[in-house]
Amino acid sequence: MQNLFNMQYKTISYTLNSMTGYYTKSDYQPERIPFMRMPYEIRVTKTQSQNIKTNATELIVSKEMTKTKNYKFITGIQKTNFKNWYIGNDYEYIKGKKLISLILFQFCEFNECLTVYYFSRYDKGSKDLRLKFAHSIIPNLIK
Repeated sequence: MQNLFNMQYKTISYTLNSMTGYYTKSDYQPERIPFMRMPYEIRVTKTQSQNIKTNATELIVSKEMTKTKNYKFITGIQKTNFKNWYIGNDYEYIKGKKLISLILFQFCEFNECLTVYYFSRYDKGSKDLRLKFAHSIIPNLIK
């Protein structure tokens, strides 16, 4: 777990499998302890539902599905002002309370790899505030 301005986040590395079109968690992970909120395989797909298109035209979804044929992981991604950087979110319910986590996605130049920055249980409350946060934090994450 890394700490930036007293905000803790996890970093997860993915590599594109050109045969399947899915990004797969890399053998090398920046974190010593694996982070299980992000699935092993994910892909980028176009948004199908009209109510989602107002927020994001693309989604990141897991390969794994639930028993009811829903994705185990799904988030809309929104462009930031930084090339190849997108913002999304994840949620979980703990003791009946919905907790949202902010996620930044950094694609490599030719989309062959993807780095995910997962800010667990950290959210800004609105699309505009999330983007403002992303624009302030991304310069510190660029390597």
